Amino acid sequence: RPAEMGRVAVVGAHLWGMPLNGQLTERGAGLVATTHTAPHYRLYALPGTTPPKPGLARVAPGEGAAIAVEVWEMPMAHYGSFVALIPAPLGIGTVLLADGSSVQGFVCEHLALQGAQDITHLGGWRRYIASRSTSAVAVAAP
Repeated sequence: RPAEMGRVAVVGAHLWGMPLNGQLTERGAGLVATTHTAPHYRLYALPGTTPPKPGLARVAPGEGAAIAVEVWEMPMAHYGSFVALIPAPLGIGTVLLADGSSVQGFVCEHLALQGAQDITHLGGWRRYIASRSTSAVAVAAP
């Protein structure tokens, strides 16, 4: 019988190709979907995090947007060791997806969002990282 599997939605530094993705792959996790949240979330760039990390927060109806996420599946035997690596103010909670289903995923404590940069308009972490690279190049250009 196959091992019990659990799913987790990632929104930032754990995305494919990002700095913390190895925390998933070294636990035998595999990417099962690239999708979006339901339009009930805001995304923030958290200050002072290394590597840079976002905070995903659920908001009142009409105040959020759909945010790009990846859904990864990993053996439940490794799920606890993965969750144990997650630093405050991040945690695992229930995230609603665009198709109406829900999955465990990264969420952020509300208090940490005070003073954080709201990047919801970019629709996801990859676009935020790309915008930072573009502005750094633009600033450095003569």
